[in-house]
Amino acid sequence: MQAFLPLTRALADKTRLRILESLCNGAATVNDLAAQLDLPQPRISSHLALLRRSGLVSMHAQGRQHTYQVDARRVGALCETLQAFLAPAAAAPPRSSQAAREVRHNSALRQGRSCYDHLAGVVGVQLLDALLRRGWLDVQQAGTRQQYRLTPTGEQELQARGVALAQAYTARRQFAYGCLDWTERRVHVGGALGAVLLEALLHAGVVTRQPGIRTLQVHVPLSSWLDRPAATFQDRSNTSQP
Repeated sequence: MQAFLPLTRALADKTRLRILESLCNGAATVNDLAAQLDLPQPRISSHLALLRRSGLVSMHAQGRQHTYQVDARRVGALCETLQAFLAPAAAAPPRSSQAAREVRHNSALRQGRSCYDHLAGVVGVQLLDALLRRGWLDVQQAGTRQQYRLTPTGEQELQARGVALAQAYTARRQFAYGCLDWTERRVHVGGALGAVLLEALLHAGVVTRQPGIRTLQVHVPLSSWLDRPAATFQDRSNTSQP
């Protein structure tokens, strides 16, 4: 029973839950987290120390810079639970100062990035809009955020584009939900469907990863991938992995 006490204490504070949610989207420094959450750095550092002691967060030093991260595969279910718990019931909260800066500069990070293991940023929001507009996804409201299901047409079309739907359907996690985007303050596709969509886009070379960071480089307009079967795209998935 005592082995669970550090973990229970770590999860008993909403600020620490917000820090974990941010780290589920990618590694960050104390400065990054302070900007994202609009909190003073000493307070962030204090919470990170407790999260490290609980084993939920690890720290990596590169010179004088310390980067904090979670193992998204190990705590994936926790990440999705946090996103559900912290999701707003009505209007989205305002952008953090760092997110506002990315939008103001229209940065590559804003245009496309990974969020946990799904597609985020401008291109992520555009993908969800396109799937709904084409009738490949249906909206199902559940709790504080939207849930989605594939239509028969959507299943057929996404399978033709190399999306591993069988893997998504059998995953032990939510199938598809609206994940609030950090910069756009609208939702993109999260859950098991979001993960296999990103893998298919990487495999087709529509997007590629940037070594060591969350930014994704967009090579092909989403509309081209949605309009054409996967066989027409070059496989770049092994050329740009971190």
